[in-house]
Amino acid sequence: MSTNGNGRRTAESTAPKLSRRHAARLRLYWATNGWAHHDTIDIDLLDQRLILEVTDSRGAAQFVLTDAGREALGASLSINRDRRRPHARIVDGVAQHLHAAGRLVFTELAVRTQGDSGWRSCKPDVFSLVRGLRDDHLAAQVHEVKVSRADLLNELRSDKTKRYHELAGQIFLVLRDGIARVDEIPPDYGVVVWDGSLGYTLARDAPARAYALQTRHWMAMAKSVPFAANTVSEPRQQAF
Repeated sequence: MSTNGNGRRTAESTAPKLSRRHAARLRLYWATNGWAHHDTIDIDLLDQRLILEVTDSRGAAQFVLTDAGREALGASLSINRDRRRPHARIVDGVAQHLHAAGRLVFTELAVRTQGDSGWRSCKPDVFSLVRGLRDDHLAAQVHEVKVSRADLLNELRSDKTKRYHELAGQIFLVLRDGIARVDEIPPDYGVVVWDGSLGYTLARDAPARAYALQTRHWMAMAKSVPFAANTVSEPRQQAF
């Protein structure tokens, strides 16, 4: 974003649009003044004068952000926040709905799950369970929010949601109204349609699968902040 004479940011910006990999590299150099990678990403960033190569006292090469690099990083952050807003609103709405139904809800839970390719961190959009003391009555659920058709198709092609079966008996895909038909969703998933005016509408229930919450799951929840209706909490989750 550019600034006007009063120092305020204006809507227009001359900062180049960054790909995810280029933005991630800029964030790395901003946060750490990390060692230069000297790969094609660095070549692109140097060519756009977003980074500057410097050497430390030992002669090791490092990259630091230029003024243009800081502006490009700020513009990238603003774009990402704009893209996330519709998703965040629906996540909040789903959490409000489940909280009102009496369930214990988490929207920032991060857990380690084990699959064929090893351990990976999983962060379901909304994880919830019944407030009870019996394992067989917890009815743990995961709700994954999709606001675009492309995002939905990428989700169905990946194995991410399969990992959620480790910590929940039912998996629901929450679809923004209009991005897909219910019959396009595989039968392994329940389907919730989110309409801007109607809110949460259960279009198809999810089949119930066997699951078993383990110590690492409970520890992740213990270190998390449960969702509280009409409040905003800073996430303090850690992955296990």
